[in-house]
Amino acid sequence: MNLKLDKVKKDTIESLQYIIKWTLIAVLVGLIVGLAAVVFTGALNIGIDLLSGLSGTWWVYIMPIFGLFMSGWLTSTFAPEAAGHGTDAIIESYNENWGRVNFIVVPVKLIASVFTIAFGGSAGREGPTVQMGGGLGYLIGKKLKLSLVDTRKIVICGMAASFGSIFTAPLAGGIFGAEVLYRDDIEYNMLFTSLVSSITAYFLFAIVMGQERLFKFPIPSGYSFVPERDILLFVGIGVIVGLISLVYIKSLYGYEEINEHIELPTYAQTAIGGALTGLMAVIATPLILGTGMSLVEQISVNGGFSLGLLFMLLIGKILATSFTIGSGGSGGVVAPSLTIGAITGAIIARVINFDFPLAIITASAAGVLGSAAHIPLTTSILIAEIFGIELIIPGTIVCFAGAWIARSDTLYRESYVSRFEMAKVLHHFGSEK
Repeated sequence: MNLKLDKVKKDTIESLQYIIKWTLIAVLVGLIVGLAAVVFTGALNIGIDLLSGLSGTWWVYIMPIFGLFMSGWLTSTFAPEAAGHGTDAIIESYNENWGRVNFIVVPVKLIASVFTIAFGGSAGREGPTVQMGGGLGYLIGKKLKLSLVDTRKIVICGMAASFGSIFTAPLAGGIFGAEVLYRDDIEYNMLFTSLVSSITAYFLFAIVMGQERLFKFPIPSGYSFVPERDILLFVGIGVIVGLISLVYIKSLYGYEEINEHIELPTYAQTAIGGALTGLMAVIATPLILGTGMSLVEQISVNGGFSLGLLFMLLIGKILATSFTIGSGGSGGVVAPSLTIGAITGAIIARVINFDFPLAIITASAAGVLGSAAHIPLTTSILIAEIFGIELIIPGTIVCFAGAWIARSDTLYRESYVSRFEMAKVLHHFGSEK
């Protein structure tokens, strides 16, 4: 009996020490990454404001060329791993290199992404912040002289904190850090620390930026989930969303593969990508440029888009994102995914004349992201945090149904299928010491 009591006492003390240690580390990571998210968002907002006077002129079609040229030149000159959407790079570092990140990536990624997004490239903010967050996490672990195993944990905290702050979604951010590493698995042991980091970064970001929530959509009066009406409906929408996700993935990586076979400097490839992005703006209106968050709000709140225009926006946003990111432009894929999903939902709601189109629009927005990135749990929680808890049930159905349909491919191709697969290959990339 005494031996059992001693073991219980020892386990309890070790658990308390673990909680104290990792709470302090996670809070530290959250504060630093949250501050980095503030700096990046502030710099991006300044860039957008400075160029806002050109948005109503023909220069809006030319701007992506210069922005992507500068992005390609910066990354190819100073940090080639900062090119593209960023999240894949930090996942690869975590899975295959113990989370090691060259710190030069952080400032280069920040500046290159500002050029990409502010000048109209079709890209989001999460990729840059996730890569910067992971890089800052690794730097913190190195400064604290932690083991590589512990440093890898901090990298996850940095990824979670960046997502939670930039999307003002602390719970989704915490789950994102643990879920995004694998297609069919999750780092359950990291949920506590990644949640603490994400929540800390969110509150810092919300206080400094004065933004507690990404969207503030009015929920339609009288909306409620009716099982006999909505279960099969939203499963069907999930199937459509999953197929759209596959088209999106194939388009983005198809254009990237084309660039891999073209012997041109990176900055030339990104400039061409910028020109094609501008061309899509000519064809499908400049609404497809930038992150797309304002377009999501217009579709969700104002409506009024014809069915033909919605189809044009859907095709235009998929291609513009493919040209921007696939050419090597620095930016994220989450915001474009949400936009593509919202447009898809608006088309479906219009075709079936659904009484509560916002339910389909928000479910499809999160569904494309959850399907394309294989993070359905993250996106289910994201719906509640950025759209409203009333919409979580239909959104969850769409996210998981879509993820099953799109399971043959993913936006994050450096993610492994499971922790078991990662454990089998990790030793090929160096030991802890």
